[in-house]
Amino acid sequence: MTLRHIGFLLLSVFIGIPSIFALDSGKAEGTVTINRKPVKLKYAFAKKEKDFDEKDRWVVVLTDRVVSRSVLGDEQRLKKAVENGEVVAAVLKFDEAKALEQVEVRSKALQHKSMPLGGTNFKLTGVAFSADAIEGSAATIEDQEFFSDVAAMSAKFRAPLGKDGKFGESAAATAELAASRPKIADGGASGTLKLDGATIKLMHSIARTKPNSFDEKKTDVVVLLTNEPVTAEMLLDERKMFAAVESGTLRGLKVTIDSDEKPYHLQMLDPKASFQLSGSGFWNFDAYDFSDQHVTAKFYTTEMQEFMDKHKYSYDVTFAVPVLAIKAPEELTIDASTGTKLPSGGGDAGKAYIAFDKASRAGNFNEMKKYASKTREMPDVSPAELKEMVEMMKAMRPAKVKVTGGFVAGDHATLSVDAEDPESKTKMRGTIEMAREDGGWKVLGETWRQ
Repeated sequence: MTLRHIGFLLLSVFIGIPSIFALDSGKAEGTVTINRKPVKLKYAFAKKEKDFDEKDRWVVVLTDRVVSRSVLGDEQRLKKAVENGEVVAAVLKFDEAKALEQVEVRSKALQHKSMPLGGTNFKLTGVAFSADAIEGSAATIEDQEFFSDVAAMSAKFRAPLGKDGKFGESAAATAELAASRPKIADGGASGTLKLDGATIKLMHSIARTKPNSFDEKKTDVVVLLTNEPVTAEMLLDERKMFAAVESGTLRGLKVTIDSDEKPYHLQMLDPKASFQLSGSGFWNFDAYDFSDQHVTAKFYTTEMQEFMDKHKYSYDVTFAVPVLAIKAPEELTIDASTGTKLPSGGGDAGKAYIAFDKASRAGNFNEMKKYASKTREMPDVSPAELKEMVEMMKAMRPAKVKVTGGFVAGDHATLSVDAEDPESKTKMRGTIEMAREDGGWKVLGETWRQ
């Protein structure tokens, strides 16, 4: 193995100087030459993130083809796209001092699909950082060798800088993606779900925003992809949705996508195989456009999947859907601007919640049902399953719960609750949504944070 001039020259970066390159934002010009074959670079993207030591780092990616930000923002998906020959990329990383830290070329044509470029023979010219972009010129002075591969690079770029750890949007790349967008009417879908030998045509889509399950400052998009039309009411009320599934009329997928364009939760909707998948890094989701107002995307698997050795499934569906700004009752919050202040203890709503909490600790499901909203599905389980759930509730439920107050408006109340983490004993705060049903207060939902 030969890698010429190992180690990177930490080059000075001038901040705020006028651009000498006159490139449109999101554009790159130049080539990366891999094993004597030149590849033209066209697009540029940049983001600011944290490294392993929680220090600031800037990443610039130059590509030969348009790539959605959902692929760019997922290292595993980008790696897969390179291995499949879908993109060639040059990646430049700058450290906290905005000095060049690492350069890498990625291509299917390389022996290891990636190759470091570095040494004193890598040169940056006129690099400038601004609030919305990183621009400059980067080139190798001579060919770089790594094992049997040879590579060189010469390119200039103006990479739009995104916010909150995201890559900036390249107008040129976005326009090309929009031009390639499939001809699907809003609210439509085109594709199939294959599940346990059956093929289900997915022809309809509906979506709404929803608070992120892990960060209250973020918003998710929930999309239903189904064989028949679904109303907004059914999208909000899972009881009605699952009633349609159990009747055998409704089938499809329910996917939750975070603001980084990454799916993290999927529900199969089928009367014989309703199961859920959660996680990150293994979804294929290509967005042509993505916002909290509209999504056009392709959601797919590349091969047949298995769930717990019980079910086999695959899906491949493209859809276009307006995103509805509607909320389920448990997602509505009453505050000082919309409601009347409740006393310490939360009044009647607070008493009902304390009764629900007491029943939860005791594992008394019949008592819990008395204080649970009709919209909150209570499980119908066997005695053995109930015993397991009771033990889990006792272990996870916050301790020393105290309702400190809240606000009420009509038949909806939001309670503020103090409690203690059962393991760490640190203080926790809860937001409890309550609804008045059949003359009494019922629990809609609970959100806890430390």
